[in-house]
Amino acid sequence: MKAFIHKLSRTLDRISGVICAAILAGLCIIIVYSVIMRFIFNNPVQWQYELTLVGLCWAIFIGMPMTFHKQEHLRLTFVTDKLPPKTWKVYMDVIDLLLIAFLAAGIVCSVSIISSTWSTYYKTIAIRNGVYYLAFPVGCAFSIVHLVDLILNRKPEDAPVAKKAKEVAVQ
Repeated sequence: MKAFIHKLSRTLDRISGVICAAILAGLCIIIVYSVIMRFIFNNPVQWQYELTLVGLCWAIFIGMPMTFHKQEHLRLTFVTDKLPPKTWKVYMDVIDLLLIAFLAAGIVCSVSIISSTWSTYYKTIAIRNGVYYLAFPVGCAFSIVHLVDLILNRKPEDAPVAKKAKEVAVQ
């Protein structure tokens, strides 16, 4: 089970990276095209705003799990960096469990929003409004997998205090 979650986490991270790269590349092309059409040809693109809005939303919420996978999400470490290794592991596991609970609640709460907006479409693009909101639960689900992987693979030796002690011992 632990190996499966770890492999799933790595696979989802790769998928997230590909999706984010494709979305951001597409957004760059769309925005440059829109600027050229507006300022050079004096013919603004009507659909660019809504498509950019959907694309940015997906890039943000698919990029969010990548920060959990790489452990680069925002956190205050001035306290946790001083904790003894075993206390650090317990503390980090509790924090990650709270994050999982928050993300799971986000998935549950977003279902009603997605279902209420699924039948309507954007005015200038043939995309359902619910697709915009669907990015959030997808990102939350990916993040939960990464957090479970972190909890299962975290060791007291990974604590900043333990790493510093190893560095001092090596020198």
